[in-house]
Amino acid sequence: MRFKIEIRKVQRVAQLTLDLNLDDCKLTCIVGKNGVGKTTLVRAIRNLSRSDTFIQTAAPRIFKEDSRISYDIDGEQFHFTYSPKTRTLDCRGRISKSARELCATELAAPHGERFNFFQRVSNADNDMRWQLSAGNYRKPQELIEYLNAIYRENRFDRLVQTSARGHTYYCILEDDGWYIREDYLSSGEYFLISLYRTITGPASLVVVDEIDISLDAAAQVKLLEQLRLLCRTYKRNILFTTHSLAMMRTLKDDELLYMEDAGQTTTLTAQPYSYIKAILFGFSGWDRYILTEDKKLHDFLNHLILHKCVPSFFSVKIIYIGGHQQVVSLLERNRDEQFLSDVKNVIAILDGDAENQYPQVERIFFIPFESVEKAIHALYKTPDFPWSIADPKVFTSEKDCYNFIQQKKRVTDEDFFKYLCDKYAVEILPLVGVLDTFLSPSVALGQEMDDTPEVDPES
Repeated sequence: MRFKIEIRKVQRVAQLTLDLNLDDCKLTCIVGKNGVGKTTLVRAIRNLSRSDTFIQTAAPRIFKEDSRISYDIDGEQFHFTYSPKTRTLDCRGRISKSARELCATELAAPHGERFNFFQRVSNADNDMRWQLSAGNYRKPQELIEYLNAIYRENRFDRLVQTSARGHTYYCILEDDGWYIREDYLSSGEYFLISLYRTITGPASLVVVDEIDISLDAAAQVKLLEQLRLLCRTYKRNILFTTHSLAMMRTLKDDELLYMEDAGQTTTLTAQPYSYIKAILFGFSGWDRYILTEDKKLHDFLNHLILHKCVPSFFSVKIIYIGGHQQVVSLLERNRDEQFLSDVKNVIAILDGDAENQYPQVERIFFIPFESVEKAIHALYKTPDFPWSIADPKVFTSEKDCYNFIQQKKRVTDEDFFKYLCDKYAVEILPLVGVLDTFLSPSVALGQEMDDTPEVDPES
């Protein structure tokens, strides 16, 4: 089942499209700068089931005459357009019950459903007390395991579930016969119970704005593990927003979307954690920045700076992003926004196999071989390779070869880096020259780097 929503000219969102495959049964996290439209998207999703959402939760005058929200649920379409009479969005067609029940949406404070639940549970207290005294309750084992796993404690072992006035409530039984209602627990514990109640309800798509509120960093990370389990168990999709760096770091690559205002449209794109961390939080306290692809190249460049370059005048931060396209994109964005530093203080160094894609692009440089792993794999086949292995092995990839030699011969990354620098002693000189120039005071004084310095191979 596919769920697609298109928003046009609502509040600050000029145009935004979200397209989800609900058969994936997975987590999707949306992150972005404040004011980019994350809450507007959550409200728009809730609007499908609660058409008064914007009236109740948003400021007036956020709509224009051409404002519009469209929904497509496996071909079943619904369109909300601007009504001058009500000054809000209205759907002239009938919305089916299945469409209204497809999504369960939890807004942030003070409009979230959990904040409206306090009065209900308080009003049901007398009925709950009678049910508990009569022994009409049971242990919700799955919920107990969910809470204990998140908080890594067993303090929820005495949690029980009971019914009152047609609703299910939870409380912790005390030894003296008293009980602690769920609304008297900490705000984080209460939220987690509310979230569990929603996930185990009828909605296929659960949407939560600012899921990290009231949870400490450790609980946030453990929550993600439990949500993935509940997604598989109940065939649910959970879409949420967060500002938590701890949660972003723990998410898988296919779970993280970056929302950005691109002028005429608001985009949602999959981006790696390192890229998003750099965009949202930046890095402070460094004089120079080198953007690169992965951890191996990051470590190799560190080796060059420590062992092949002159002592650096400036402090330098090497940031590995996850792929050459993301590296170049981040370099270009810094050129426009300078969220890392001035343009002169940031360069990119990529694997040699990307050189044909960025010929003579300013401030992008390359190592003299395709990649560290590919270079070792190629040299492994030569007669003078120092860590040759008697029994030949067919490797599935260059990385497989690299890791196998390390394990078999107990070779460190530093051993490999030193060997490559010796084998490519001449070829590595231009890159060393780039690093020396970049990390010297002359660049800070305005002598901009335009190209790779010419280096005499005989020097």
